[in-house]
Amino acid sequence: MNSCSHPLRLAIAALLSSWTTACAAVVSQTFTFPVGGSAGAVSDAGIPLTLSQTIAGSGITTLTEVRVGLNLRGTTSGSGWAGDLYVSLNRAGVTTSVLLNQVGVTGSNPAGFGFDGWNVTFRDNAPNGDIHLAQPAGPATILTGEWQPDGRLDPASSTRSALLAGFNGFSADTAWHLTLADLNPTGTMSLQSWSLTFTGFEAVPEPGEYAAVAGVLVGGFALWRRQRR
Repeated sequence: MNSCSHPLRLAIAALLSSWTTACAAVVSQTFTFPVGGSAGAVSDAGIPLTLSQTIAGSGITTLTEVRVGLNLRGTTSGSGWAGDLYVSLNRAGVTTSVLLNQVGVTGSNPAGFGFDGWNVTFRDNAPNGDIHLAQPAGPATILTGEWQPDGRLDPASSTRSALLAGFNGFSADTAWHLTLADLNPTGTMSLQSWSLTFTGFEAVPEPGEYAAVAGVLVGGFALWRRQRR
């Protein structure tokens, strides 16, 4: 018998293959946070509203993508003014992505766009493009679909340095803070819900797990040697 095809060797190879695959597994998880009512009211006086959620036990130690869902609209139909809103996502008090920053504002249009809000998902590579430039028809319109985050520190700039990719490489398990501000007294907006979708690599085995696998391999090899005598 070819020693390379010995059943024990094949079993060990299969174990190592499955273990290695598990170590490198990429997973996605979504967390949804309903708000609404007075808890979601964004002050028209420019006072920021911050909602915090601590993620624990996700198992994702290295993020490769973060997506954010946002359902934010006029307090009553048609009462919102999209160009007033600033929304950002912060991780652990350190890294920040700007989701919205006064959409439509340019050097020649300081008021921005006047539609009613969003029920969207932010994703860096979303095919619909830059949400800062999206202007649906009609003041009572709610923008939908997948869009790239605004990313602008200055709403009148074309530089987008604060995208979601800034979270890549970090763990999902920490405190996440969504901050909203209405920067002009033109309309009133309310947050209905938001969500976080994490994609990334799961934790690698702890040292004890390495030892357990090593024990299985050593024990199996010893059994094989005894059977050959």
